[in-house]
Amino acid sequence: MKRFVVLPVVAGLVLAACSSGGSKKNTSASSSTSSTAATQVTVKAYSPESNSVQGVCGNGIVIDLAIRSKDPNLLKAAIRAAQPGQPGRNPAYQNLVVTLSTTEPSLGGPQANIAGLFQIVSVSQQSDGSGEIWATWVNAQPRFGVDVDSVLDAYVVNDPAPATVAADRSGLNVVSNVEHVPFHIAGSVGSTACAATSTTSSGATSTTGRTTTTSHTTTTAHTTTTAHTTTTAAAPTSSPVTTSH
Repeated sequence: MKRFVVLPVVAGLVLAACSSGGSKKNTSASSSTSSTAATQVTVKAYSPESNSVQGVCGNGIVIDLAIRSKDPNLLKAAIRAAQPGQPGRNPAYQNLVVTLSTTEPSLGGPQANIAGLFQIVSVSQQSDGSGEIWATWVNAQPRFGVDVDSVLDAYVVNDPAPATVAADRSGLNVVSNVEHVPFHIAGSVGSTACAATSTTSSGATSTTGRTTTTSHTTTTAHTTTTAHTTTTAAAPTSSPVTTSH
C-alpha cells in the first residue's frame, strides 16, 4: 500500500498541546466509552471533541490520544517524531487500535486500523507512578470523508494489533476502555468551495465536482474512379514480315 502523505508540521501541534513529563491539560472534551468497568489501561481522546466539526474539506482532522496505565507491560512504546506512516499497526506503539467509520475502501474501510498513520508517539511518567503515551495524527488528504458524520473508536489490545479488526472486536484481547467519539468532518468552510475529489473502489471511479465531457466525431469519405481505355487498330500491310530466331 502506498505510504500516506501527512502534514510535516504536526510536531508543532503536539508540542503546543503537550509538555514532556506532564499529563495532558484538563479539557471539557466529552466522549463515551463502551464500558464503565475498570480496565488496565485508560484511553482518552482530547481531539476530536464529541460532536465537534474537524478540518476543512476533509483535511486537517486531528486525533490526539492519551493512553495511561500503571502496568508498564501495556505501555511499551518508542518515540515517533513527525514521521509519515501507513494504515495498520503503529511501529512505535504496536498495541494501539484506532478506527474511523468513514475511512475510504482503498485504505481498508471502517474496519482498518489506522494507528499506523499516527505521526507522533511520545511517552512520559506521572507522579502517581503511572505511565502515559501520547499519540497524535493529522491528515492532509480527504480520504476519510468530506462533509460527513464520522465515529472514532480507539482502544488498546494486549497483543500487537492487527491491520484490520472485526466490527464487534471479536478475537481481540482488549485491555482498555473503548473511546467512542462521534464528530463531523467538515466540507467547505466560508465561501471557499472544496476541490473535486476522486475515490476508486472495485474498479469504479466516482468524482465529486464539475465534470465536462467533449466529444468530436469526424467522418470523411473520398471515392475516385478513373478509367482509361485506348484501342488502336492498324491496317495490315500488303507485305507481311516474318522473323525467326
